[in-house]
Amino acid sequence: MPGPNKKPTLAQIAALAGAGATAAAAASVARAHRRVISAPVPAAPAAPASTGQFATDSAFVALIEAVAAATAKVDNVDDTLLACIEHVCRWTGWPVGHVYIAGKDDHDPLKPSHLWHLGHPTRFEAFRALTETMTLPSGIGLPGRVAATGRPAWVVDVQCDPNFPRAEVATEVGLKGAFCFPIPIGDRTFAVIECFSVNAVTPDDRLLEVTAHIGRQLGRVIAAAQLAEALKESEQRFRSVAESATDAIVAADQNGDIISWNRGAELMFGYSEEEVHGEPLSVLMPERFRPMHDAGIKRVAEGGRAAARLIGQTVEVVGLRKDGREFPLELSLAMWENGEARFFSGIIRDISERKKAEEKLKAVLETAPDPIVEVGPDGTIQMANARTDKLFGYDREQIEGRPVEELFAERTRTVVGERFRAVLCSKAKDAQVALGMGLELWGQRKDGTEFPVDVTVSPLQTDEGTVLTAIIRDITERKRFENQLQHLADHDALTELFNRRRFDQELAEFVSYAARYGGQGALYLLDLDRFKYVNDTRGHKAGDEVIRAVGRALHDSVRKTDVVARLGGDEFAVLLRDADQDTAERIAEGMLETIRERRLPLEGKAISMTTSIGIVCFGDEEPRGEDLMVSADLAMYAAKEAGGNRYHVAQSDGGEYVSGMQLRLNWADQIRRALDEDRFVLYCQPILELASDTVTQYELLLRMIGDDGEIVMPAAFIDTAERFGLIQEIDQWVATKAIHLLAEHDVRLEVNVSGKSMGDLAIPELVEREIAATGIDPSRLVFEITETAAIANMEQARAFAERLTRLGCRFALDDFGAGFSSFYYLKYLPLDYLKIDGDFIRSLTSSVTDQLVVKSMVDIARGMGMKTIAEFVEAPETVAMLREKGVDYSQGYYHGAPRPVVTEFAALEEVNR
Repeated sequence: MPGPNKKPTLAQIAALAGAGATAAAAASVARAHRRVISAPVPAAPAAPASTGQFATDSAFVALIEAVAAATAKVDNVDDTLLACIEHVCRWTGWPVGHVYIAGKDDHDPLKPSHLWHLGHPTRFEAFRALTETMTLPSGIGLPGRVAATGRPAWVVDVQCDPNFPRAEVATEVGLKGAFCFPIPIGDRTFAVIECFSVNAVTPDDRLLEVTAHIGRQLGRVIAAAQLAEALKESEQRFRSVAESATDAIVAADQNGDIISWNRGAELMFGYSEEEVHGEPLSVLMPERFRPMHDAGIKRVAEGGRAAARLIGQTVEVVGLRKDGREFPLELSLAMWENGEARFFSGIIRDISERKKAEEKLKAVLETAPDPIVEVGPDGTIQMANARTDKLFGYDREQIEGRPVEELFAERTRTVVGERFRAVLCSKAKDAQVALGMGLELWGQRKDGTEFPVDVTVSPLQTDEGTVLTAIIRDITERKRFENQLQHLADHDALTELFNRRRFDQELAEFVSYAARYGGQGALYLLDLDRFKYVNDTRGHKAGDEVIRAVGRALHDSVRKTDVVARLGGDEFAVLLRDADQDTAERIAEGMLETIRERRLPLEGKAISMTTSIGIVCFGDEEPRGEDLMVSADLAMYAAKEAGGNRYHVAQSDGGEYVSGMQLRLNWADQIRRALDEDRFVLYCQPILELASDTVTQYELLLRMIGDDGEIVMPAAFIDTAERFGLIQEIDQWVATKAIHLLAEHDVRLEVNVSGKSMGDLAIPELVEREIAATGIDPSRLVFEITETAAIANMEQARAFAERLTRLGCRFALDDFGAGFSSFYYLKYLPLDYLKIDGDFIRSLTSSVTDQLVVKSMVDIARGMGMKTIAEFVEAPETVAMLREKGVDYSQGYYHGAPRPVVTEFAALEEVNR
């Protein structure tokens, strides 16, 4: 050791200060590690097979889950976007998908990426090559419009879109339909995804809503990835600085005067050793700290508690360079004695870069889209970001130091406490196994309100123990969306009762339960008496009011354990659980009375309805649900033929229904013979295009030639045909005739389809064969379905329409506006025409309400790329008003009554000659 007046060597100073330096470095690294968020991602399931453009509600949920799983599986932004494109394109069956990246500033143009899904790379090469050279300013092109609005958008045919700069090359490679959705991060758009089809496709609002949800979900994933990358960059940057920097090593005597100064100190502070030798250590810090520093050195030199508290510890202080610049530094002190003299050595590290990295990390954490909390080894929250404050409603100081369980609802606190503490106490490297990832729990705000959350946890082993970083994501929106889809799949939109699909499921489950455990039950089928009269005289709007009122009456008449459903039209079903025949008859009496006494004010007059009820009771046998429905149906018709406003209980032999069914059997036999003998004929009614004032298409209307040669209107036989399963053959006959008429005449034809036929695959197969055989343009064939038919089985209606539109056929929705549910169904059916219900047309010139409603229908249809057709047009004043409101087509007796197709088309051919 040097003597009292001999300056110590650098090697001696370094050796004596080694312990302090090691402690400082370890503490720095530990602090950096504790701020690194690592969220392992569970393996993603395979994406579902494509079901075409339109899909079931459960398929949309599967798409959301598949994209979430696939994007969670990757670990960088490009792969995340690519996984999303691949899943969405494969699911929709659309061959081209691409990503545009937004700039940092809102006014920056979108830049094309090299991320593509190409179903046929060579076919679409020209489109890819042009796209990758084209930036898009805000509002220009479909991606630019989506970036400007922040909302998804759809183009039916980009080849005809004046705001699509790539229209020419799209035409060249055969791309038509397109939709685009944004990927938002916070308040700005990070990227937009565009997908293209080879067909012009009617917009699907549900697909847009689902992809908007996927975009928001993807934005959170990308934000989390960016956060992880920023954390990794911060850690690497700090470690690089720490490893490459040359620390300053300074020695001072017991008075605090500098006696040794290394090259690292010269580089750090800017002084040479000669300039600082003999100067107090306090010259290395701002003047405002010098008195406090000198007093501290004096206390340490004197020994005692002050020396014990500081020696070997690392402290952060402010340094001062020769040029007057201040900077943060980390100081680790060591002390040694030589005789009666004491000396100090200090390892000084410039931590400017680390401070910048910590500030950057703090900024990233504070702006993260989800709450992030750090849980210490004792189970309390050590750190929380700004989003945590906002979501949970606490001030920052109220969150930090609080047990983590208190952020969760009482019902899930036990799970949180047990699993978090199991990980915190674990010494295993893979401590997260004890916790499980992606937990769905219930959070609780400061005001006590609960909400669903998804919790992802990443453990980190530190010197102090295991520290957990938890990302808590509010999934209220996702749960609401999933519940909404499930509700739509199970409920009738008009009455909010169960639909046929859900009722069949409930019936099958209870029948099986009753057979297994000896239970009893009763099945009701109800049909309103003279409901067609209400529709015909008061309009479909009044009919909807009646249906809703009866639905409420039935719901009020049964027990909470019973099931009430609307099967379609004016037909309802009720399942009584644990009820014998006496109970079933007593409840039926109450139903009849409740419905009869519930008077409805319609158009200033109060009307009442009655119903006919068929009842079938069952017990410990296990009949098929279809057999029970048939028995209840026959019993219901027995009640109706006995005068209605009554119930009838089905008997096991069924012989009593023979006379009651005779009339319908006679009609069924006559329909059968008419099919066999080709005694159906087609009439047609012209439809005028208002813009050109010319007839451009016709609606085909069915008639039957009776046994005595008279013309029978469809109202007389359609119900029987539907009930006895003959309607499918009739619809096939009409479709075949229509296609052959199109092959002979240059017109467009509308063909009505029964709701019963929409579940029959034979019709699409027949249409496909006949189109191939005749070579007609399928766009000239328009299938027309009523809203009632669509409501009866929405899934079948959508699947039926999807298959025929893929062939190129068009679709029209008849009686549009007759019910409040009409606007709802526009989202889910691929429609080309809306036929406005005649109730809004008959009084159009005199009713301001009808004028406003018709105008709103036109605006909605036009916005969705559809055309409007007004029915029951009977006066020139009405035609003028329709033109004023923007209606596209007009149909009614003013333009022409229905005439036999043979007569009408013969006259048409004569005019064309």
